[in-house]
Amino acid sequence: MSSAGLPLEVAERLGPFYVYVLVDPRDDTVFYVGKGSKQRLLAHGREADLTIDEKRGSGKVRRIRTIREAGSEPRVDVVRHGLDESQALLVEAALIDSLDGLLNAAAGHGSENGRQPLSEYVARYGAPPVADDAPPVVLIRVGRWREMPEEMEPGSWRRGNGYWPGIPFDELIDSARGWWKISPASIERRGIRHAVAVFDGVTRAVLEIGDWTRRDDGRRAFAATPVEDGPMFDAWVGQLGKRVTFVAAARNPITYWPLQPPTV
Repeated sequence: MSSAGLPLEVAERLGPFYVYVLVDPRDDTVFYVGKGSKQRLLAHGREADLTIDEKRGSGKVRRIRTIREAGSEPRVDVVRHGLDESQALLVEAALIDSLDGLLNAAAGHGSENGRQPLSEYVARYGAPPVADDAPPVVLIRVGRWREMPEEMEPGSWRRGNGYWPGIPFDELIDSARGWWKISPASIERRGIRHAVAVFDGVTRAVLEIGDWTRRDDGRRAFAATPVEDGPMFDAWVGQLGKRVTFVAAARNPITYWPLQPPTV
């Protein structure tokens, strides 16, 4: 389809919303999923003008430029049409979840309820609450995975921090053990010897705290020995993980257990 324009009668029949994909004609690879209305599915041609600095633009735009430099045009396939906006969002999100190698800059609508290993949903919906009398620990809430190489100890590096479904256990450990604004003296004063990694409100690992390392910016990391069985493991992780309910306003990733009730 050229970028000359989409006939009005065609746009009207495709609407009010549709979902489309951009396809590399050289190998029939889908590299982008989008939703739109009217002539949105032809806008990518203008974004990928070859007269613009080739270093600018998104991965999608750079891919279109590469296709054009090879003498071709990306193919536009309409996957579903005649949708309302909520339906289009769901179809778009399902395709983004299902196709690998896409150049979409953002996850699909409602990605928190999208494609994940079944074990993640079992943990999210099946994890029992942690018992009120669970042993004291420091709870460390890790965020979503970020690719960001960092040195942990001299000569020891991690490739990022956070959590994703299926994360190797050693990478989860490195994510949980640093780098934090935390006081080892406060932990020792509380008699705490273990840290618990938490993601999405569910505990993921128990770590015995070893020696501390301090960075120039004052943040700290600790040597960690995983606890994979025994009373501490059963109390804090068990078969499905344990659900911990944090105070809604709490932003600090470091929390001590037992949780302190909010002050009035």
